[in-house]
Amino acid sequence: MRLTLTVVGLLLTLLLAALDQTIVATALPRITQDLGGFDHYTWVTTAYLVTSTVLVPIAGKLSDQLGRKLLLTVSAVTFLVSSVLCGQAQDFGQLVAARALQGLSGGAITASVFATVPTLFSPQARAKIIGLFTGTYGLASIIGPLIGGFITDTAGWRGIFYLNVPIGLIALALVSLAYKPQSTAQGRPNVDFLGGATLMLGSAPLLLALSLGGHELAWTSPPLLGLVLVGVVLLGIFVRTELRAAQPVLPLALLRSRSVGVASLGMIFMSGTLFATSLFTPLFVQSVIGSSATGSGSVLAPMMLAFVLASILAGQVLARLPRYRLVGLGGLILAAVGQLLMSGMGKDTEYAVVARNLVVIGFGLGGALASFVVASQNAVPLTLMGVATSLGTFARASGATLSSAAFGSLLAARLVVAPDLSGALHDTFLASAIAAGIGAVIVLLLRVDAPPVPAAGLVPLPAYESKPAEDRRARRLDELLGSPTGD
Repeated sequence: MRLTLTVVGLLLTLLLAALDQTIVATALPRITQDLGGFDHYTWVTTAYLVTSTVLVPIAGKLSDQLGRKLLLTVSAVTFLVSSVLCGQAQDFGQLVAARALQGLSGGAITASVFATVPTLFSPQARAKIIGLFTGTYGLASIIGPLIGGFITDTAGWRGIFYLNVPIGLIALALVSLAYKPQSTAQGRPNVDFLGGATLMLGSAPLLLALSLGGHELAWTSPPLLGLVLVGVVLLGIFVRTELRAAQPVLPLALLRSRSVGVASLGMIFMSGTLFATSLFTPLFVQSVIGSSATGSGSVLAPMMLAFVLASILAGQVLARLPRYRLVGLGGLILAAVGQLLMSGMGKDTEYAVVARNLVVIGFGLGGALASFVVASQNAVPLTLMGVATSLGTFARASGATLSSAAFGSLLAARLVVAPDLSGALHDTFLASAIAAGIGAVIVLLLRVDAPPVPAAGLVPLPAYESKPAEDRRARRLDELLGSPTGD
């Protein structure tokens, strides 16, 4: 029972962070009407996405050193406080600042939740449960806009932020009372402050440049080029710092692992394909085949339902047959096929055909995400679990930002050449299919190194017995990281 309550609390906490990426979109017109700031319409969303992305790797490392429960509790409380601040905002600037704080705590929540799951279950059991957590993002994409629109029309846009408070308090109570983490004390934490600062300050301007480029700033404008230059310089300092740090925020050697590194790279392409589909399908439905705004807003439901279902089913399959490479490869190939089907749509395409294509994409991407998450988690000891899982979360967020910039620029450039939206979207979906295909090729390099240390849980679990070949792969990973595998 205690384990069940803990999982429910973690799911509710993660749902809060995931919902606030989608629930605000339908309220933005009303927000700008009340507070002004229409010229910076997207900043309410951009502030959350950028800050939640840059903090994830640092939060993962802190969860390894300070403990999952402490970081989760602090970040959840901060999230609730920032939600109240969003609801109390009196002008657009205050709202953007509160959303930035909310994003920081949301990123910490995501990192700590995904780092906590492996401590509760053995490697086989975590494959079965991980689909519930990866599917949370699909669920948030379905219910977020619907809940946001309903609350905005009935209680006003401030209600979408106040809604977080009762749900968050329930989640906090469940986690506080039910979650009893095992002791992972490693002595006094050795925090790499310089590495964390340069990572945040280097990632933020690059993500801002990608988010604003082609919209609020021209790609060749001095401000945007300045953001890129600052980001590149600071990330260069970050790399040099991490190579010398005793306890780096992000062990760069981990990226050379064919388990964690390849899985993270695969997540970039998986997330990019998902975000591109979510971004351009409503545009196609509303502007090409002439559906209503309500219809275009609900068209993504089949894809997200398939995404959630595939995440859960893939977890069940991987628990019995741990073929991570096969599942990830099949998922991205299926997603590429779905994007090719999307590229063949035109003005005469029926809604049912769009839904069918989206189901194909959703099944592919849901299965791929589950395989990548479980593969990276099963490849590292608990002492590096926060870093490994946060790296995957960072990759997913970066993939969404990159796809928005790349495919948005492609669409705009195609419309300049020929003002035909149907043709432009054809090329955009085709490019997304190519990106998914590249991701499938990368997955061929995936190899899972299983650490010899079992994941202890809240309840007795079957012992995880690693095979001799797995032990050899684990030792190679240890040599690569230059750190012990003991918890």
